[in-house]
Amino acid sequence: MSSDYQYIDTNTGLQQACETLIQAPAIAVDTEFVRVDTFYPMPGLVQIAAAGETFLIDPITIDQWQPLQALLTDPGTLKVMHACSEDLELFQHWLGLRPTPIADTQIAAAFVDMGLSPGYQSLVLDLLGETVDKGETRSDWLQRPLRDSQCHYAAMDVAHLMQCYDLLAQRLKDKGVWQWYEQDMQRLSQPKPPIAPELAYTLMKNAWRLQGKSVGRLRGLAAWREEVARSENRPKNFVVKDTSLIEIARTNPTDLNALGQCPDVRPSSLRRYGKQWLSILQASSEVLPGVPQPLSKNENKDYKRLHKVVTDQAENAVLQVQLMGRKKELLELFEGLRNEQPFSLPSNWEGWREEFLAEPIAREYKLIQETR
Repeated sequence: MSSDYQYIDTNTGLQQACETLIQAPAIAVDTEFVRVDTFYPMPGLVQIAAAGETFLIDPITIDQWQPLQALLTDPGTLKVMHACSEDLELFQHWLGLRPTPIADTQIAAAFVDMGLSPGYQSLVLDLLGETVDKGETRSDWLQRPLRDSQCHYAAMDVAHLMQCYDLLAQRLKDKGVWQWYEQDMQRLSQPKPPIAPELAYTLMKNAWRLQGKSVGRLRGLAAWREEVARSENRPKNFVVKDTSLIEIARTNPTDLNALGQCPDVRPSSLRRYGKQWLSILQASSEVLPGVPQPLSKNENKDYKRLHKVVTDQAENAVLQVQLMGRKKELLELFEGLRNEQPFSLPSNWEGWREEFLAEPIAREYKLIQETR
């Protein structure tokens, strides 16, 4: 397939391209971005293809994005992407939207037994017998001008998408899972609010080791770091590492010298933020429940019982087990067992998964409760 493309780097060019694209019932969409030393991804290029035309849209030189925003949210134009979670995150922060309606070819491939997370290159090879060059994967997409090889690579990332999607859509329908896939795509297109800063500590590795007031201190420190990382657009560990925050929360230092003894605290960070950390520590006296601990040996046996239910139902549906239920959802369910709570189906299991999982999981949940 040809990698011919139109390079769009003006507001007028974007307007004209979007007027053409919005007439198509479906468009292929991809992005190139950089996220090395920033909290948010920085857009480097947007690629869109439809009806034999490919457009490379330059976010560095364009500043009027209304045409693209209208295209990405037009209900009559399906947006086809591959492994789109990071693309969706980019659009949500950059343009303030979540493209809809959408179709993800990686998820479609998983539904029809082509592997859980096939890459675009392998998908194109398996479905079309075409080889896609991935030599520019680690390019700097913020540099200008872009090299011809970068533009060729970017154009090829959408050149095959529609053809792949058409083949996958037919396989989904032949297998009888089209409606399940559509439900998952509708859920995927829903806006995802960022985590509340006061809950950031719950995502930190080894935060479970803290108890009591040290958990309250960690919550304050992690919330502060979340807000600083966002406002300064820096990765959280560039502000201060998890290990440092956990140790600060555990030891509760009372002066700058003691703060400086905590692991991985850079002198520059101590000078810039040290007084703020001390202020947070002094204000954080609340005793909070700890973050859920890893499963114990005995708990792991009960977890495996729940996991077996999901595995059995995945086999009944002729699906990969990870599509039926993920570890994150099972751990959420298991936390209810730990806290002796009534059974509650994880929200992501509503819809088609509920038909398979609600009754058998609730039954096993009750049996485990009775034997604990």
